[in-house]
Amino acid sequence: MKCIYNKVYHAAMAALMLTAATACTSDNEPLQNNDVPPTGRPVTITATYQGTGTPDGTDAQTRTGYSYDMFNNTVKVTWKAGDKIYIINSENLKEGNTLTAAGFEEFTLEGEAGKATGTFKNENSNLDMDKELYAVYCGNNASDKISVTTTSGVSSKTYSFSMTGQRQTANSTTTHLADYDLMCATVNANAATKSFNFTHVNAILHLHLALPYGRHTVKEVKVACSANSLAQSITVNPALKKVQIANLANSCILKYGSGDNGVTVTSENAILAFMMVSSNPIYKNNEITITATCADGTFSTKITPSEDFVMTRGTLNTIEATLTKENN
Repeated sequence: MKCIYNKVYHAAMAALMLTAATACTSDNEPLQNNDVPPTGRPVTITATYQGTGTPDGTDAQTRTGYSYDMFNNTVKVTWKAGDKIYIINSENLKEGNTLTAAGFEEFTLEGEAGKATGTFKNENSNLDMDKELYAVYCGNNASDKISVTTTSGVSSKTYSFSMTGQRQTANSTTTHLADYDLMCATVNANAATKSFNFTHVNAILHLHLALPYGRHTVKEVKVACSANSLAQSITVNPALKKVQIANLANSCILKYGSGDNGVTVTSENAILAFMMVSSNPIYKNNEITITATCADGTFSTKITPSEDFVMTRGTLNTIEATLTKENN
C-alpha cells in the first residue's frame, strides 16, 4: 500500500515582543581611566507563540525541540535550551559568508526550555529599535549556515541556505530537523509594535517505509524525482521571507545513523525518516523513486504523487510505501 498526504504541522508564527534595558553608570560613580565604556546595552527579547491552536501555545511550530505525534501525524515543537536567534537592522545588512560576518547580533535563550514562550538576550546589543529589523533562525551553529549577498536595493539582499548534509541518528528521531528549518521575520520601522512573526521557508517530508521481513541496517535514504523538484539549497529574500532562487536537484539524501554503521530496524517498525526539504511543489506525474541503502542490499520503490501533494512551507508531508529488494 502506498499512501501520500499532507498535514499542516502548525505552521503558525511566533510573536517576539521586544523590550530593551540600557546599562548606565551612576553620576556619583564616574568612569576610571582604565574603564572602557560599553559599546552597546543589554537587550532582552521575549518570544511568545500566537498560533491557531491551544491558547498557551503548546502546539507551537516555531520552536526547535521537535516531537512527532504518530497518532495525529503532526510535529510538536518547543524552545530548546541554548537556542539562538539572529537579529539585525536591515540597513546594516552587509555581505558575508556567515550571519555574524553579515552584521547579525546573536540572542541566546536564557531559560524557558520546553515551553512555548522563551526569553532571548544579548548583553551588548547595538540594535536601533526604531528602525526596520530582520530576524532569522536556523538551528545550531546558525551563524555558519547562511551566507548573505547584498548590493544596491532591498530586493538584492538575500540569504543563501543549504539543506545538504542531513543525518538522522536513530530511527524515528526528529532532532536533526531544527538545523534545516529556516525561519525568517521582518519588523517594519513604522510598525506600532515591535513584534516578530516568524515564517517557515521549508517543509518536512516524513517517510514511513516498510521493508521485507527481517532485520535491516539502514545507512542512507534517498528521494529522487524524474524532474528537478527538490532543492538542496535556496536563496531567500529577507524582506519578503520567500524563496527567490531555488537551486534545484533531482534528489535529496538523508544519512542514517551517527556513523558508517547505520541504524538497525525491524520490519515491524519499518524506516521512519524525516527530511527538511524545499517547499517547491511536487506535481502529479512527477515520479518519485525512494531508495534505502542497507547493509544487506538496496531496497526501493517508485510512486506518483497526487497533484495536490505540494509540500507547502510549514507543512508535514507523509509518504507511506513498501520497499522491495533490488537485484543486488
